[in-house]
Amino acid sequence: MDEDDGALLSAWAAGDGEAGSRLFTRHYRTVYRFFANKVSGLATVEDLVQQCFLAGVEARARYRGDASFRTFLLSIARNLLLKHLRDRHKDRPIDSDEISLADCGLGVSTILGIQREQQILLTALRRIPIDSQVALEMTYWEQMSGKEIAVVLGESEPAIRGRLRKAKLELRGAVEALARTPEEISSTIDGLERWADGLRNYWDAGR
Repeated sequence: MDEDDGALLSAWAAGDGEAGSRLFTRHYRTVYRFFANKVSGLATVEDLVQQCFLAGVEARARYRGDASFRTFLLSIARNLLLKHLRDRHKDRPIDSDEISLADCGLGVSTILGIQREQQILLTALRRIPIDSQVALEMTYWEQMSGKEIAVVLGESEPAIRGRLRKAKLELRGAVEALARTPEEISSTIDGLERWADGLRNYWDAGR
């Protein structure tokens, strides 16, 4: 990196548009991927991405540099996602540890041109609790450590290790419900890292 994220954030907040552009470019794909399999419609994804960066500037005083700026942004992204869901479902509580995106009417994610196993994976992720989905996507798509995920979810690192074990079991159950054959289950679960990497490349290619 040519410049520290914190320095770019401060410069952007002070009116330096070029600094803002560089910071946006540096982290755009990460934030885009976060929302891509969680909300419906490209316009909604793009709007939430914009909101996330603006909220990052507004909350810059909370960024101390003890965690990465990516982690800071993804914490904001998670909060925006939950606010988006709560605004859509004012008649019910949204507990991200219990409710899935499918429970919120966002259970179908269809992308043309991807493998059957990738489609199963995307749909299965939407059928497990939101924070389980977030933890798995940060592990496989963003290659984040347990310590980093703990910051995003506001939990301890040991708690995240337990969450990931539980999330993998939840994901397997969702895959089993979606797959047509035992071979499809094995292919999806055993090739999880490969399928996730392919989806990451798919989204990055379109940005």
